[in-house]
Amino acid sequence: MGLLDKIEGIQRNVVLSDFTTFHMGGPADYFYELTDVMKFPEAVEACRGDGLPYFLLAWGSNVLFSDKGFRGLVIRNLARNCQAGAPVEASGEPGKEGYRPAGQLIEADSGTLLSQVIQTALKNGLTGMEKLMGIPGTIGGAVRGNAGAFGLEIQSLFEKALVYSPGEDRVKEVDRTAMNFTYRHSSLKENRDILLKIALRLIPGDSAAATEEVRQIMTYRAGRHPQGYSAGSFFKNPSRNSIGEGQSAGQLIEACGFKGEKVGGAYISDKHANFLMNDGTATMLDVMELYTRIQEAVWKKFGLRLEREVLLVGEHEYIADIFRAE
Repeated sequence: MGLLDKIEGIQRNVVLSDFTTFHMGGPADYFYELTDVMKFPEAVEACRGDGLPYFLLAWGSNVLFSDKGFRGLVIRNLARNCQAGAPVEASGEPGKEGYRPAGQLIEADSGTLLSQVIQTALKNGLTGMEKLMGIPGTIGGAVRGNAGAFGLEIQSLFEKALVYSPGEDRVKEVDRTAMNFTYRHSSLKENRDILLKIALRLIPGDSAAATEEVRQIMTYRAGRHPQGYSAGSFFKNPSRNSIGEGQSAGQLIEACGFKGEKVGGAYISDKHANFLMNDGTATMLDVMELYTRIQEAVWKKFGLRLEREVLLVGEHEYIADIFRAE
């Protein structure tokens, strides 16, 4: 019996397609749902002790699992405690870079849905997160990928976090400087630290006005973003990464004539060209073939290489990005 077998609640051969917004993926050898973030160290150290790969899953947006599944343990984070925290004083000098006004913390487990964090903030008269409403996933995923919308990124709200470092086998608190935030990126994509709890700095404000802004944003998203199985925006916008200034990824893809393009069960939405959709029968290879065609077309027409936001997980032929452009 391995160390993993001693953890109560471990399941075997669980199909992953039911746990992602893309609705694709084969079986995981082991599957574990936890509601207490402090259970992460036990599960991770059991995997390390058995030499078993592990993957942390929350809401399942922005993830594409292999049709072959995952040869290890998938840990699904369902820890969703969220509440208003202590007041915080202003830091830095007004008018200068790095200044942060006085406010109040909102504290949440990393598995808390981003929408739940925003709603909890508004109920407590705290504002500043409204533009992020409608982004799928959890606050942990939002911090890891420095999620953003309408000019707001999570890094501007981040105050501190509690993380578990498997290599060091310890829980520690990290501040904003340790996160190395850049466009859709944080240090959590580079190291093995696992987010347990997050604290954001928000501002007491007009909750009625903020609630109305949330309503308008959700109306806008409903009219512009396609409904169905997808991982949200598949590519990063080139105007915000190393490629250079220009149009959004969706505009570039549309300019290449890809709206409605289909490979197997995967297709490009005719509503928003940066949404790769699953009609219910798509495989990972369908999606990756479509993805590769888009990359090549945008390169040939604009000389820009689109970078994907979606994470590929499990056994698959695409070890790294396929890029066949000459």
